[in-house]
Amino acid sequence: MIESGDGSAAPVTVQPEPPPASPPISAVLLSVIALLGSFAALFYIDIPILWFLRSHNLSALQSLGDLGEKLGNGGTLVTISLVLLGIGYMAKRRPLTRVALDSLLAHGVVAILVNGLKHIIGRPRPRLTHSGGWQWWPSLDSGLDSFPSGHTSATVAVVTVLARALPRYRWVPFALAAWVGASRVWRGSHFPGDVVAGMVLGFVVGSIFNGPLRWWGRSCAQALVRIAPVVLLLTGLFWVLTHRIVDPLTDHILLASGIILVVGGVALRVGGRRNPASDGDMTRVAAAEGLVGLGLGVVTGAPVIIGLAGLLCFARWNGRVAYTDACVAAPPSPSSHILYAGGVMAVVVAIQACKGLVPLQ
Repeated sequence: MIESGDGSAAPVTVQPEPPPASPPISAVLLSVIALLGSFAALFYIDIPILWFLRSHNLSALQSLGDLGEKLGNGGTLVTISLVLLGIGYMAKRRPLTRVALDSLLAHGVVAILVNGLKHIIGRPRPRLTHSGGWQWWPSLDSGLDSFPSGHTSATVAVVTVLARALPRYRWVPFALAAWVGASRVWRGSHFPGDVVAGMVLGFVVGSIFNGPLRWWGRSCAQALVRIAPVVLLLTGLFWVLTHRIVDPLTDHILLASGIILVVGGVALRVGGRRNPASDGDMTRVAAAEGLVGLGLGVVTGAPVIIGLAGLLCFARWNGRVAYTDACVAAPPSPSSHILYAGGVMAVVVAIQACKGLVPLQ
């Protein structure tokens, strides 16, 4: 209540918080189809990657893998959240306290989901896999709990929430989460598909706890649309690793075409940005992201990846409303444009350099 001019109390109208923008159902469905297609591709190449890791001595990475396992351990993640909770409480910084509490809740929920999925699916750990097949059968036996990766899902869920407190440096916790996920593969604890599945589950759960729980459906839809391109990118890298270049001429043509699309998308993204919240600018950003994603898919030269990239391009175009919050909250700086362009071109170089390094047996 506040006082009016005559000294009487006047009611204060509190505007309700607007719900987050929700991508169209078509964008969500296309993103889910792309995710399922990515997992199908990963399951096809999981075993060859496992054989490659077993045939090489990766002792130099063992210590880094051990550190990654400790960082992604449930006790470590809970300790980090509790420390931040204590700092927020002592410093009377309510936003930090809220972030810490949300990270603990996200960790608890993702732990329940992961352990349920592990035993419902019953996929053998890599150390128990000696042939090309694996079972889809519920099991409570030790070692039949590979899918999805618990360390990865918990770490991604926690850092997705904690990144809310580091808007300018959110790449730091996500880089640590990527380290944890990679360490699970090179240590032989999980297949790449297990780690990617854990990443998706963790990101979705973390995104839900980054907003009011009554909007969990919208948050989940947004998370699926945003994580699908990352999953397809990782799938594309694993795919080109395990497939040789069959026709060099065709590969060169696709490489040149993909680079043209990528350059066009980058140029469109870093173009004039006078009104970040306008419909026209959101459409431009969505079109730019679609061109870059499609271009990276074409660079791989793999029909399955190109097809899935096309699906995601269309999904991102339909779901451009999901860019509203990002456009308003974090308008990019010139330095971020440079980093974005450099990062995209680095991915192009990495894709081309990785082709056929681990050919299918």
